[in-house]
Amino acid sequence: MTLSMIIGGMVDAQSIPVLAKWQNSYSIKVVLQEQRCLMMSKENMKLLQLPEGQTYN
Repeated sequence: MTLSMIIGGMVDAQSIPVLAKWQNSYSIKVVLQEQRCLMMSKENMKLLQLPEGQTYN
């Protein structure tokens, strides 16, 4: 998840395709699989993880 996906400590659903085009037929499995694909993209794999206990402002 890139920093642009987080606004005011909340996830911006419009920046995550599966949430932006939400359908009631989606299961949590579909959402988690799509999120995993986003996290495994080359650009997101290069991002550093926050240190333990630190949060975005």
